[in-house]
Order: sequence, then C-alpha cells, then structure tokens
Amino acid sequence: MIAPNTLSPDRMTPQERIAEVAEILAAGLMRLSAAKSSSLSADCAESFVDFIPDQSRHANRNTGGRTR
Repeated sequence: MIAPNTLSPDRMTPQERIAEVAEILAAGLMRLSAAKSSSLSADCAESFVDFIPDQSRHANRNTGGRTR
C-alpha cells in the first residue's frame, strides 16, 4: 500500500492529481474484487479451514492434560 499523499491538491500538477485518483480507484476495485472472492469461497464451503476441530487431522484436543 502506498502512503497517502499529504500534499495539498492546489500544489499538485494535473498529472499528479490524476495519478492519485487512479490509485484510489484501483485500491477500491481491488477491495471490491477481494470481497466478492471471499463471499464466493464462503458459498461453496470447500475451504481448508472449513473443518471443525474433531474433523481436522492436525488438531489435538486436550482432555485433562492428555491428548487423544
């Protein structure tokens, strides 16, 4: 992520202003795309973290100091 430009728009060239607007729009599109991708992944329920602990092959449940 690029640090925000703290320069007043009055002191920027037209090209600098256009570049900043383009960066803002691109970041917004990337966030929108990521949000859509996340919701699609959630709908199909085929995520690797979709297992409850008892179904996971790598989870150990501690029961009174013992692991099963």
